[in-house]
Amino acid sequence: MPSGIELGLELKFGAKGLQLLTEISTIQNLEKLEQIRDGLKTVTTLQELRQIYLP
Repeated sequence: MPSGIELGLELKFGAKGLQLLTEISTIQNLEKLEQIRDGLKTVTTLQELRQIYLP
């Protein structure tokens, strides 16, 4: 997984954000990972971020 996502999660949400790494690390779709990375710029909650990648 791109370290940019990990860094973004940590900077924006702290330890709670890093807990999502287990879920995000299973994503293989590069486009979806880019959407997560870009979403970190605008989301305000972890639930909003999850809506990007959960069906």
